[in-house]
Order: sequence, then structure tokens, then C-alpha cells
Amino acid sequence: MTNHERTCTVRDAISPGCWLTYDIEAPTAERARQFLADPAAVEVVEPRYAATVLLVSAARPHHRAWERDEFGRLGEPVLEPAQGPVDVFMLRRASTMAFVPDAVVFPGGGMDPSDREFDGAWGGPDPETWAQAMDCTPDLAQAVLVAAARELFEESGVLLASTADGAMARDARGDHWAFERAAIAERSLLFGEFLNREGLVLRSDLLHLRSHWVTPPSETRRYNTYFFLARLPEGQHADGRTSEAVESSWITPNEAFARFDDGYLKLVPPTISNLRSLAKATSVDDACALPFDGHVRPMPTETADGSIAMMCEVV
Repeated sequence: MTNHERTCTVRDAISPGCWLTYDIEAPTAERARQFLADPAAVEVVEPRYAATVLLVSAARPHHRAWERDEFGRLGEPVLEPAQGPVDVFMLRRASTMAFVPDAVVFPGGGMDPSDREFDGAWGGPDPETWAQAMDCTPDLAQAVLVAAARELFEESGVLLASTADGAMARDARGDHWAFERAAIAERSLLFGEFLNREGLVLRSDLLHLRSHWVTPPSETRRYNTYFFLARLPEGQHADGRTSEAVESSWITPNEAFARFDDGYLKLVPPTISNLRSLAKATSVDDACALPFDGHVRPMPTETADGSIAMMCEVV
């Protein structure tokens, strides 16, 4: 395969050129074992393009709502002092979701056909520049970036847009764009139409490429996901008002790991890896300047003890 001199886990910082490993559980492991035994016997699903955004802000007291007792009952939100230099906004997915139910994730979702037809004004690096960083075509790069901004707006209300003269969009309304967010989520209003109506420009320069993960070929639901990072714009707030999530909160990466280790949070490997990189940041500016973690390609592998793990090349 290759030498594994730079092998790390999802709890380690990764970079292009390393190999990443992580354990998997049934039934994912069983399907992976079947795939290894006879790849032709397992239908390989074409991954759907998706975009996810790590929304960050300077650490400060926030409502922390993810505390449950031994019976799974949610306790009252508590205010805690800042524990680190950067907070990230996260959502707990509903238990009814087909993909990673109950997991705590960053805002994001699958690319929609309408994202490829975006006709709004564009600011920041052009799709050709983004395509070089993302290792894809300009058309795809633009559609993925539109999906990132749209999904962030739908799930948190945060709008990465400005007026033509550069003044950032501000949510001065009490309903936090509720009607528009619902209409865009239902596709009765296109994201580009909304921006044009408000006289706003999509700002691609407010997004920073963090990593790129493709779901292993052995899994039944697959995504080709680009992870981005964005700073919370001044004058806006995030609320997590989406039908796909049951809770939302700001949290520091290290606090997320502590909650995960104590069994309060369910985190999946791409989320853990991106949180680990973010934990290195000493400020929001530092977080925005973090280097690209790489393109991660997980592949099921049988280990020496006979168990199944994911071995990921990072390029």
C-alpha cells in the first residue's frame, strides 16, 4: 500500500501526506467486511456532493445545553465561562434522520440542483480560483460554495453576504429571516433570488477551505463533503432553527471532546478530525488561517487482529 510512517488517528492533527485510521462499529463493519471479501457483491453508491461549515466566534459565555442524566433526559441550559479562544456552532441531529441520527455536527448538507443554477451576485475569489484549491471543476466549486452558504443560512440564520459596497448583511429583524429560511429550505424561494431581492452579494471570501472527506465505498449512504470555516459576521447570531436538528449551541473544541468522552455527545470521525484541527487555533484569526487538512479517502481495511478499521489516505 505505502509506508505508514505518518499514521495518525482522528484525535490527531492531520495534513496531506499522512495516513489516518479510525475504528468502525457494526453494522458498518459488517458491510465493510463483505466489501473486502467480494467488492463486486456490494453495490457501491455514488457519493452526493455536500458542504459543511465550521462557524466560529471568539469564546465567551454561551448557553450550554448538552447535559443529560443517566436516563437521557436533558437538563437546564447553564452558562459557563469561556474555556478557550474559539467557539464553534454545532447542532444535534434529530433521531429520525436517516444519516448519522443524534450526532452533533456542524451546519451543512447535500448540494441541491438549484445550487448549480445560482444566479446571484458573487464576491471574493472566483470559481476558477476555488477550483484549484478544491481540486474540482469551476462549476462544481461554485455550486459547492453556494451550497455551503445556503445550508449555513437555512440551519443557523447566518448569512455570508454583503451589499455591493461591502457592508455585511445584518439581521435586524426579530424573526431572524424565519420566512426566507423556510422558503429556501422548501425550495419555494431560490437562494440566489433571495440575495438579489435583498441587494446582497454572496461572499466567497468569508469561507475558508478546511478539509474534504468522501464516505467509504462500503457504506450505503455516501457523501463527497467539503468542509469550510467561516467567522460569525458582526451583527448576526446563530439560532439552529431547522427541522433537522433538536438542539444547537456554541461550544469549544476541547469541551466537545470532553462531552464526547463522557458519553454526552455523539461525534463521527470527520467531525472529530475537524474539531481537532480547530482546537489548535489560538484565536478566530488563527482559525481562519489554518492550512488545508487535505482530501481524505477512507477505505475499509482488515487489521492484524481481524477487526475492520478505516485506513484513509490524506492527499
